Amino acid sequence: MAGRAIWDDAAGIDRRAAGHLRPRHRNVLGELITSVPLADGVRLAKRYADLFPADHRDAPLLARLTAADEESVMTVTATAADASRSVHPLVTGAAEWLSFGVDAPVLTLTDHEADGRTRVALLSDGSWRDVYLGELHHHAVACVDEENVVAVRDEPGKGRALVHYRRGDTVHVSHGRALTGMRPAGTAAGFVAGAALSPAAAVAGPQLGPGFADLSPFGIDTAHRLAVSPDGGAVAFGGSTDIVVLDARLERLIARTVLPVPHGPVRELTFTGAGELVACGMDGGLSRWRTEPHEALVLAAVGKAPMLTGLYAVPAWGVLVADVGGEARHRFFDPVTLGPADWPRPLMPLRDRPGVLRTVAASANGRFAAVGRLVAGKGFALTVHDFHHPLARLLRPVGSLTAEDHTALGLVLGESGQLGPGERAVLELLEAAAAHRLRAT
Repeated sequence: MAGRAIWDDAAGIDRRAAGHLRPRHRNVLGELITSVPLADGVRLAKRYADLFPADHRDAPLLARLTAADEESVMTVTATAADASRSVHPLVTGAAEWLSFGVDAPVLTLTDHEADGRTRVALLSDGSWRDVYLGELHHHAVACVDEENVVAVRDEPGKGRALVHYRRGDTVHVSHGRALTGMRPAGTAAGFVAGAALSPAAAVAGPQLGPGFADLSPFGIDTAHRLAVSPDGGAVAFGGSTDIVVLDARLERLIARTVLPVPHGPVRELTFTGAGELVACGMDGGLSRWRTEPHEALVLAAVGKAPMLTGLYAVPAWGVLVADVGGEARHRFFDPVTLGPADWPRPLMPLRDRPGVLRTVAASANGRFAAVGRLVAGKGFALTVHDFHHPLARLLRPVGSLTAEDHTALGLVLGESGQLGPGERAVLELLEAAAAHRLRAT
């Protein structure tokens, strides 16, 4: 899991640095300069590098930061901000669900049109196409990939139906009252759809025929509170008294725990990494769980929180994010301590504008985040951030970069012709800074 992200704006970071100028604070100042976003680190190094003796642990990196071309670093960082995000205007702000594909650069958005129709649209390669447009009301929608979307919808004479949208085709998986409250999700094996009225889930995939899995032998009493792991290979279900983690085919128990009071019943679940997940209780409160050998799920941390909806982990921003009780007021939490966290810098302009930030959603694999907001005079807009873009890591605090991020930077630098000379020099500096911080921790 990434280190603590320092998301202050430039002025806030400068104030932090100014508070650590005494000699006994030198190590703290050095850690700050080498942990903030690269552009801020270069600015601070040029200002304070002469305070550090040549044998200081941070001196070699500080020397490289001081020698860097600050204007070039700022230019490439601005390019990264533009290149790693895309903005998509929408006709209306009545969008209900955002759902990312499983390890695929696509998402679906479900929208209520002004004429009462429902539109399920899929965003791929920067453009939208309709998966469904019609009169039937949809209760939940989940994107699997660019060819497959799963939904629970109303159908005349049948009540609720679980349907599988394939390009140019609609496959009916099941229908009936048992689908009330059902929540679908894509997995590496296909999809699951957890029932709210029983401990059962529909499961289907390319090598897996449609069927219902009885989850009661695993100790769960309801299945609609669920989350998919970053690699799509595991699904966690939260019930009134238990959390269970199963493989994506719902055949094998990976981990299980009985929820101590007051952490149940579970209202929301999200994975924060491989084998790590966070749950929100029905009355609020957060709990972090870690999978251990022998099918154990161990409580690792607890935190205070109001009742939350739409709980997501955004590893690249070093936060958990959720909506406070459906009030369109978002809170951010540290994924390790579960305490309050700073707003990520990309969202700071929206912090003091209540009602402008409407939704934040993230992909399970950590690659994407989607931010829905109201734009004055222009309606509703959706911004999609791609954290795997070659330049995207320039926008993050260096201290938040993981060993996996460092490896990814090396792969980008190893691909000839992908980067311009200025971009290559800046990414080489970022790679060195990330390596330094990883060694220091």
